[in-house]
Amino acid sequence: MCGICGIVRYDTPAWAFAPRMRMMRHRLEHRGPDGQGEYVGTHVALGHTRLAVLDLERGIQPIDSPDGRYTIVYNGEVYDLDVLRGSLAGRWVFRTRSDAEAVLASYAAWGKEGLDRLNGMFAFFVWDRKEQRGFGARDRLGVKPFVYRSRDGEFAFASEAKALLCGRATLHLPSFLEFMAVPCLSGVEHPMFEGLEYLPAGHWIEVSREEIRTGRWWDYEIRDLREDEETLSEELLERLRGAARRSIVADAPVGYFLSGGLDSTLVAALGGPRPAYTICFEGQRRYDYSRSLIVTSDDSDPARLAAGALDLPASLVGVSHEAVVASLKAIAAIDDALPAWEQEVAQYHLSKEAGRQVKVVLVGDAADETHFGYPFLLDCTPRMLMTRFGAERRAEILRVELREGLLDHLERRYVELSEKAGYRWDSPDGRIPALTCLIVKRWLGRLLHNGDIHTMAHGLEARVPFADRDLLDLARHVSPRVGFRDGVEKSLLRRAARGILPESIRTRRKSALPKDQETGPAFQAVLLERLAHHSEFLGRLFDLNAVERLGREPADEIGRAILFNLIAFSYWAEHYGVE
Repeated sequence: MCGICGIVRYDTPAWAFAPRMRMMRHRLEHRGPDGQGEYVGTHVALGHTRLAVLDLERGIQPIDSPDGRYTIVYNGEVYDLDVLRGSLAGRWVFRTRSDAEAVLASYAAWGKEGLDRLNGMFAFFVWDRKEQRGFGARDRLGVKPFVYRSRDGEFAFASEAKALLCGRATLHLPSFLEFMAVPCLSGVEHPMFEGLEYLPAGHWIEVSREEIRTGRWWDYEIRDLREDEETLSEELLERLRGAARRSIVADAPVGYFLSGGLDSTLVAALGGPRPAYTICFEGQRRYDYSRSLIVTSDDSDPARLAAGALDLPASLVGVSHEAVVASLKAIAAIDDALPAWEQEVAQYHLSKEAGRQVKVVLVGDAADETHFGYPFLLDCTPRMLMTRFGAERRAEILRVELREGLLDHLERRYVELSEKAGYRWDSPDGRIPALTCLIVKRWLGRLLHNGDIHTMAHGLEARVPFADRDLLDLARHVSPRVGFRDGVEKSLLRRAARGILPESIRTRRKSALPKDQETGPAFQAVLLERLAHHSEFLGRLFDLNAVERLGREPADEIGRAILFNLIAFSYWAEHYGVE
């Protein structure tokens, strides 16, 4: 929806650092092309860039409370806005129909305890003039970003890491090494830049003269498992209907990203006829998908079938091999967490096209991660997951001193992450919840970051119905035995979709967002060109002989993915002036 930023200092008047806040806001203009606003107080300067989706006339930010005590900058959408406003009756006289004002009213009424009442995706910061302190929070799954820096008596935050950079940036080496070895789990725990931090999903932060405190207000806990399949299926469908209905509320045009798979088609079926956008790469029909790791089919035919069955105005977004290669530099500049996988090319081109016609798109993200959508969850450890996506091969291109012990270190971290949350890896029944915990906290976090960063780069808001509070509260109580009935992924979700979708779509095998499967030679040419001009810098991190071999030997799917990451890193480092 928007871009937010701000600076808090207690040793300097805010007018002195307000120009720096405006520079930060300028770097977020793509997130809010419809307007800008600011608040400069005694010790705080807040900035906002607006993508107008609700209450187009009056929903300008920052918004003040009627008594002048509180000011908010807010990014996101609260879906059950009428319910929230109703719960505040008698406590607040609303001046707008915006959800930003409702979130401010909720905080004024209940403080951090009001976070549980917010159903949607959000990141916000509230300044309390009376107490001269700030409070920020991030939604349950981290759909909306919140990055911050605290140093030398100053606290600064923004929607994107790039807004916080000053001059040349320093690479955060542990995050970079994780990116190279396991990109699908990277860029979530810590930004790629030294000195910055992410506010984790489901967390709050308080800023005062005395200290900065953070705490968790929500977690995705797989507990109190249920196996009453028939009742669960009925409840799931009811909550899905509610999530879809809430997600389409807007005063601006709404569309869908439609793959023709179960998740996105179910969202469209329950949301009603609206424009739909499907990616189509040149030559993708020629590819033998039996050799693919995670993309199991071309989306164009299933999406065409889904659009016809649901009466959706459909757009096939065609992307040539040349367009894929030409967009690599732009994608690296957009994704300040470093482009992790080739599917970001699809997100970039889908967002670019949809952003010309609509301001909001509904997506199927978070369904696989919260409804047992990955077959490898059935019996997999973190090391097996890392190996599946080429971690050993990836580590081999790093300098010897950087790769030594790296995979063992990452494996321990992933195991500990789940064990700390109370899950065990010592049995198949234990491994599914344990790996699901890892997938939700890291894989999904990266997926949601990519979705936000690419849509917002084109002034487009991506809404995630599967991240709806009521739906999440049910999903985390579903037993893996029900979610994987007869070894079929998303078994309960498929059952709930009976009679709503064409059978071929309801039963379609899981397939990730497509990628261009024929760009290996083109990627190799780009890599060798980058290597020729940037060998000194790249040589500090990589074994250049191994990189050159990768650029000359025939590339399989994992090899092409590594090529993509190397090219992305080279462009990214150049764009951000990384040292």
